[in-house]
Order: sequence, then structure tokens, then C-alpha cells
Amino acid sequence: MIKSLRASLVRLLPALVALGVCHAQTPVQAPAKAAGRSLMWKATSSTNTVYLLGSIHVGDNSMYPLPPNVEAAFAASKVLAVEINIKSVDQSKIFKLVQDYGMYAGDETLATHISKETSAALDDFCSKNNVPRMVLDKMKPWVAAITVITFGFKAAGEDPSLGIDMHFLNEVKEPQRIEELETADFQMSILSSATEQEQLEMLNASLKQADKAKGMIQKLEQAYVAGDAESLEKLVREEESGPKSLMKKLLDDRNVTMTQRVEQYLKGKDPSFVVVGAGHIIGEKGIVKLLQDKGYHVERVTTDQK
Repeated sequence: MIKSLRASLVRLLPALVALGVCHAQTPVQAPAKAAGRSLMWKATSSTNTVYLLGSIHVGDNSMYPLPPNVEAAFAASKVLAVEINIKSVDQSKIFKLVQDYGMYAGDETLATHISKETSAALDDFCSKNNVPRMVLDKMKPWVAAITVITFGFKAAGEDPSLGIDMHFLNEVKEPQRIEELETADFQMSILSSATEQEQLEMLNASLKQADKAKGMIQKLEQAYVAGDAESLEKLVREEESGPKSLMKKLLDDRNVTMTQRVEQYLKGKDPSFVVVGAGHIIGEKGIVKLLQDKGYHVERVTTDQK
């Protein structure tokens, strides 16, 4: 149990950070697939072209094949830029960081930090998922929350190996190169630096939404396949039950630094293909809008457009 949980935490952490912990949102009904729409944008400068593709970091086979023009834009690029290269993550290093920053030392346990109501909800979760409560007792609230989400994704049949970013990481061929916009250490630091109140809110939200994980991710995938940016934004932004202060760190603040990295590609000459969580690209505080505000021409690409 502990060994499999360790592997799941390492694989899911980047996905959860990138998704903005969107398990804490209430799903909305996604419409039927809209012809000619994709979640890819084309940004241009005087020297370069950069494609921006919104990603879902866990998925299933229903998301494939991707539109031909998306694959063509990737094939024509010299750089694949992702949030982190999951394939090169040092799992032992990440797990040590989890131990150092996400586990209680000595006699301190999670039970001493949570309310009776949260403890009861955690007991119920453990019972439903056949997880020994002792496995969670040494975890700080943010790690316990990720564990709850991990089991929710697993129950929904979601697989990190079928995420959009992993799809392209597996397709890279020389002379293409992979570059990271962030690091796994940085992504973890966001969650581990959360205040105890933020962590407790995150855990409570995770437990409340645990039974709804399957429906949420299905709606998310439906909206993604439909190219429905509006529904995706609602999934990420509306009715947030998690801590808004942490959500700002997970999405809005990171959008600013990611945009700065994309701007570096636009100032270069190597055609680039940037794959980040869809929640980072769309919306008034997303990368597309931030680039437009900087004066770059950014247009949405339709399925029949290159």
C-alpha cells in the first residue's frame, strides 16, 4: 500500500498542481463537440511562432487522436516546453521532499490538527477506499488532500500516462528538445508553503468532492474534446470550495511567470510548442490574455487551420 501510494503521489503531484486542484470545483455540463474548435493558440512575433496547447494531465483513450493540425504544429516545432518533464522526475528526490515538508515528525499526527468532523470524513473515505487510516496519520493536510484526489482519479479510471503533456513527451524526436517552464521542486513548494488553514480547507474540499471525482473529470474531458474553453474555465473558476488564496498561487501567480517564459520563446527563433494545463491558458488572467496585453498577436487555431 505505502509503495503504491508513494508512486501515485509522485506521478500525480505535477498534474494536481497544474490542474489547479480543480477537484474542488463543481462540474458544469459540457456541450457536444463543436466543429472546428481546438484548445490551441498561435502566438507570433517578428522572429518566431509559438503554439500554446491546453493540456489535461490525466486522461483516457477517448481524448485521442488529437486533431491533425495539432500534431502537425508539434512536428514542426524544435522545442517542446512543458510545465515539468514528468519522465525525468527523480521520484526518490520528490518523495524525500514530501517526507521532509509533508510529514509530521515525532508523535505529532494529522488527528491533532483536524476537527472531529474532518476526522470522521477521513475515516469514511478510508473505509470506502480500503485505505488504512494509519497510512494518512503522519501526513500533513496538503499531502492527505493529494492522497484523497489520487484515489479519486484512480477510481475514475484516469491515467497520467494518457495525459496530453505525456503524449507529446513520448513523441519527441531529435533534433527536438524538451524544456521545462517550472520544476517539480517549485510545484511542490507551492503546496508545502501553504498555511495550515489553507491546507485544512484543501483537505476538507477534497473529502467533500471525493465521491464526485469521476463525474468531474468526465465533464472536464468532454469540455476539452469539444474545444469548449468557456466550460473549462467554469470548471476551474466557478464555485470554488478550496482556499481562494491557494488557488491564486496555483493558477494566477504561475500564469505570470509562465507568460514570461513563453515571451522568451517569442523573442527567439526556434519554433516552439508549449503544453500547459488548460486552466493556465484560458480566461482573463490566462497566458493568452497576458500575451495579448503585452502586444503579441495571439489567435485561436481551428481544427482545419495550421
